[in-house]
Amino acid sequence: MALLSLRDIGKIYVSDTNVAVGIRGINLAFDRGEFVAVTGKSGSGKSTLLNVISGMDTYEEGELFIEGEPTSHYLQPEWEAYREKYVSFIFQDYNIIESFTVLQNVELALMHIEDKRARRQRAMELIERVGLSSHVHHKGSKLSGGQKQRTVIARALAKDSPIILADEPTGNLDSATSREIISLLREVSKDKLLIVVTHNFDQVAECATRHVRIFDGAVEFDHRLRAAEDAPAHTENQPTPKKAQQKRAFSTLKNGAILGRDIFTARPRLSVFLCFLMIIGAMGIFLSTSLFGGAGNLFKKNYMFTHIEGRVVLAKQSGEILTDEELKNIVSTYGAASYLHYDSLLDKGLYQGITIPADEDESAYRYIDTRVVYGKDYGKDIIGRYPEKSGEVFLYLPIAYRDAVGKKELKLSEIVVGDAACKVVGVKYFVDNNLPAECLLTETGFRAATACEFLSYDAQRSIFLTVTDGDGNTLREIPISDLSISFDMPSDKVYVNSNSYHNFIASEDAKGAEHHSEIDLTIVYHKYNFYGGGETKSFIYSKEFTDEDITDEKPTLSPLIALYRGDGTVISDELAIEIAESVLADSYKQASLFFENDRAAHAAAERLQDAGYIAVPSDTTHELDGEEAMLQMLSFVLLGAAWLLAILFLAFFISLCTARILSAFKGDMAIMRSMGIPVKVIRIGMYFRMMIALIPAVIVVALAALLIFTTPKFNLYFTYLYGFQYALIAIGMLLLTAKTTHSQIKRLFGESVKKSLKGGAEQ
Repeated sequence: MALLSLRDIGKIYVSDTNVAVGIRGINLAFDRGEFVAVTGKSGSGKSTLLNVISGMDTYEEGELFIEGEPTSHYLQPEWEAYREKYVSFIFQDYNIIESFTVLQNVELALMHIEDKRARRQRAMELIERVGLSSHVHHKGSKLSGGQKQRTVIARALAKDSPIILADEPTGNLDSATSREIISLLREVSKDKLLIVVTHNFDQVAECATRHVRIFDGAVEFDHRLRAAEDAPAHTENQPTPKKAQQKRAFSTLKNGAILGRDIFTARPRLSVFLCFLMIIGAMGIFLSTSLFGGAGNLFKKNYMFTHIEGRVVLAKQSGEILTDEELKNIVSTYGAASYLHYDSLLDKGLYQGITIPADEDESAYRYIDTRVVYGKDYGKDIIGRYPEKSGEVFLYLPIAYRDAVGKKELKLSEIVVGDAACKVVGVKYFVDNNLPAECLLTETGFRAATACEFLSYDAQRSIFLTVTDGDGNTLREIPISDLSISFDMPSDKVYVNSNSYHNFIASEDAKGAEHHSEIDLTIVYHKYNFYGGGETKSFIYSKEFTDEDITDEKPTLSPLIALYRGDGTVISDELAIEIAESVLADSYKQASLFFENDRAAHAAAERLQDAGYIAVPSDTTHELDGEEAMLQMLSFVLLGAAWLLAILFLAFFISLCTARILSAFKGDMAIMRSMGIPVKVIRIGMYFRMMIALIPAVIVVALAALLIFTTPKFNLYFTYLYGFQYALIAIGMLLLTAKTTHSQIKRLFGESVKKSLKGGAEQ
């Protein structure tokens, strides 16, 4: 059975205005060991015959058999596999990959050798065989015509395919070099089928075993000149075992990676430009994710309470008030580490704002939402110290405020927390500007903040400072929400600004007296009931101050108090706590227990529920209602779509910018396809090339993120991104790379090898 058989093969070329016959009625059979010389006039069809045999051009009539198997049903993937297995091609215009070195060109055809050292050794042997040992690392563009042809011959031999096709291999060479090339071809292909198309039969007459002449698209004659060399027996291909298939798949991936690396390094200028484009794309994805990547935040857990590790929110099922004594017993019985009776401040979210300088010169101020906390530890890398007494505060701030508050030592001496001026004793900065700032107080300071919050908001219509004269006549009632708290005042004193004091006494005095020598200050809680058809008042707490307890000496206050509250009435933190907790003790029905961790909290909550309490771990979430869930999903879809559209736009932009780059690679890819390099390997190589180009982009994005979020002036204006958002950026980069590479591959593989080679040659 012949290695290659052509039966009534015909090739027709159709254009818009003409139909031309390339070859017709070709009947030929070839076997291993033959040196076939194909001659004929220019345009007779000899190159067309070679293109059909190589599978780089299709045929419309007849049948081509390879080892007895028909090929008329082949599609492009089958022809690619055919060239990979059977054909090596030597072109008249060399079709060497000029950006590759001699060694890279030859190694390209040795991908079937998995061991890197063995591959390199075989390549060097073939290069030495064709006489190019001194030009191993020369790029193809630096070689002479004869050297290029020798490189292509070494490449064809490296593939070790049974069929070698040479189309005018000496057409561009001088006579001496031509003789060397023909002799070399004969020497290296004694056990293969060698078909040489030539316009000068005399050049191959001494080597050829057979002479086929083509005239007007048909075989004019077919003469056997001498006996062919004995070729080794051919063994039929055996089914590939599963392990071998897996090994081949790995080899394909490995070869694709090597090819991608070589393509990337072969054209450094184009690769640098590609890296620049990928940096633009990656930064675009980075910005898009900061704008649209918040869609993932829509699916964050909706906690019923502020989640604190190990926290359990406790209440009685009966609705009765929890007492301190009862809470102490619960802590002892259920093994809690601590408890907080009046815990409303924990669930107020962003409770309190503070005002600090916006820049170093303190010419402007910025209002920051903060949480008031106690008992936290921010580590040792702090500026200053932690608070040790009531009235001292430690700030945990975004790094955006570092220049104003202090880099190595504190510039800010005090801030107003609630209605009280607190001394700033320490600070630590963080880069995650999604987090709220925090004011860390002592336990007493936290109780005072809770009291301030209660007195200023929850009880502002119920608690008053009542001013009476010596006869017990009420002169004025001041809402407690108009009071300020000072940590520097003793609890048995009340400060009233003298001007304000006389003014409100004079204005409220029915007799028109300008001054009263004897007055009493009584703090009274009025509990209102607006139900049942009438208004009632009940006395809960009262503390009287005589005239001697009133001082005109203003305590140390921030100037901002005067700006915010005016020079009014000030009480101590101890008095504020006493008033608030006296009222809350009669009405507050909730508390928080703190365990070692959430797991311990859940175990304790189950036991507490069995004991008749309502116990809810703080990591408990609640479901959204149908409308909220639908709006959330719609927001997610819209934001996700916007993010994907941004990536598609960036991919289109990069594809547009790389259109010219593709022309430089088009010919190279066609040469690889003509060599029978598996399309999968080429595709993987293209993807791997883009992945290499993505590496600088990843580095730039990482550096940009580091610079933005650790630089105070930038940190203020760019939203900090979390791990899942960086994962989105990585996915976006991969999508961008895949989309761009897919577009490039589609252009590169959208036409036949023959057409691509022609286009590549022209360029």
